[in-house]
Amino acid sequence: MNCYYCDKIRVVDATYVPTEATHDLASGAPRCARHWRFLCGNCGEPRHFMSMAWCEKGGELFCSWCASDRREVTANFWGWEYYFEYQSPFTGQWCAALDRLEFEGGFPFPRGEDLANALSPELQLVRYPVREIQSRPEGNFRDEDARKNWNRNAARWDAGYDEDGDDNRRYQSDEPMLDMLGDVQGLDLLDVGSGNGYLCRKLTRRGARVTGVELSDEFVQISREEEDQERMGCVYHRGSASEMSFLSDASFDRAVSNYVLMDLPDYASAVREVFRLLRPGGAFVVVISHPCFSCGPCGWDTPAQDSPRREDRLAFRVDHYFHRGPTLGQWEGFDPVLSFHRPLRDYWETFAGTGFTVTGFEEPSITPRGRRELPRSRVMHALRVPYSCIFRLEKPTR
Repeated sequence: MNCYYCDKIRVVDATYVPTEATHDLASGAPRCARHWRFLCGNCGEPRHFMSMAWCEKGGELFCSWCASDRREVTANFWGWEYYFEYQSPFTGQWCAALDRLEFEGGFPFPRGEDLANALSPELQLVRYPVREIQSRPEGNFRDEDARKNWNRNAARWDAGYDEDGDDNRRYQSDEPMLDMLGDVQGLDLLDVGSGNGYLCRKLTRRGARVTGVELSDEFVQISREEEDQERMGCVYHRGSASEMSFLSDASFDRAVSNYVLMDLPDYASAVREVFRLLRPGGAFVVVISHPCFSCGPCGWDTPAQDSPRREDRLAFRVDHYFHRGPTLGQWEGFDPVLSFHRPLRDYWETFAGTGFTVTGFEEPSITPRGRRELPRSRVMHALRVPYSCIFRLEKPTR
């Protein structure tokens, strides 16, 4: 049985000599040692060979997770249209991933004993069985559970943000969300679940008078520290979106909730509170993770499940769509993130039952800015499934 990657290369390069597979033999992508997983010289974790680079100056392998930065370089080789470069945490040098090094003849382990020492000792990838992660009914969760969860993750979350948020917000959902909010110049605006305050600051720059409400003490501290530095006029309250009695009825022209409702144990009360706080004719824009693509044991199916290449992903898998309840998302570098899955219709029914009229609905893919600035592989990947959906709701004028 030949190595999966050797056979892929052989299809486009008849001179390439394939090697027999020795690892992950029961999978759809059995691999030889050269195309297996290597141990990072920084964190010690095993990673896919395309997620590893060789720092010649430092004399060490390092992985994409430990890299100071990463980028995709457009270049056709062996049927691929790009390769990864990672910035060494040891020297700051930009280093090509091991697949590109092999193509260029610079693979760092020409001798078998050196290769064996660098390899992960695993013989196969561990494929964990699907398991239930709901430990108790949704109704038994309280705001305190969500508050503690986000307090643990706030600093790590904030570290991945700039003034435009993260890549998902920058290149996919923020632009249509802001379009739905419309011109906010001179308006009173409420950010429900304001997180680290990036959106409050963004809307203040557009001329709004912004109030943020956030459950996490850590996020509120981060937001207020930023406000102390910039003096933009944003006001932040530490409180629950489901009970905002500290704010007066009909005191806002617009409200926004950006990836928040799916994280709330009692999202319906939060919707009712926003309805109370909006002036007649006011609009509420809601962004949530798309329930159709974030349910059950969801994820991309790939022959080599640890591959960093998006084009290797064959299809997106979802299950248990009608199962309502809490989930714990496993994100690299974070404590498990608590959220609550609900079918899409639950949101529609809650919005209508509260008294809102749904005047807009969007499933963002990739914005014009994303098409300009992102590598082609990421643009094409963003066109496959929507990660979020956006509602525009209006409160009747009377």
